[in-house]
Amino acid sequence: YQPEGLWEINSHKYKQDTTQAIYKRSLYVVVKRSVPNPMMSTFDATSRSSCLVRRQKTNTPLQALVVLNDPTFLEASKQMGLRMSKQSNLNAAIKDAYLRLTGRDPQEREVDILVQLQKMEWAKFQKSTDKTKGWLSAGMSKLDVKEVDKPFVASLAVVANAIMNSDATITKR
Repeated sequence: YQPEGLWEINSHKYKQDTTQAIYKRSLYVVVKRSVPNPMMSTFDATSRSSCLVRRQKTNTPLQALVVLNDPTFLEASKQMGLRMSKQSNLNAAIKDAYLRLTGRDPQEREVDILVQLQKMEWAKFQKSTDKTKGWLSAGMSKLDVKEVDKPFVASLAVVANAIMNSDATITKR
């Protein structure tokens, strides 16, 4: 996903893929030197004008905003929430998601906080199911809304997004 009008600087048009090819790894992202991908630039991707041995490591508020608002991350949160909703044990689902996203097992305190977050968000989404739209409509992938509990999946998407937005996920140590 790239912002509308980004390539118009160079009198070009960017046509987003509408097939499953959109889910290829970022290795295959089309990048122009004069029009860098904003999300990749935010996460310290190089300008590609010269070779670098090591990338800079930062963790900025702008990165957090990207994780909270970029369709790529919202769609990934939605899919992770759907995956978590299929597990019978909430704690096990959160531990699995945490391990997948950070590469390490969560501490019990971290799991407790994420369980509390899920319960709070689930209660909010049950009161107002319209609020699930933002979490469940992001990206090209569609959920079969007849088979899923929308408030539950949306609350798990919030948890997945919180894990993605943690320092343990964003910063490579």
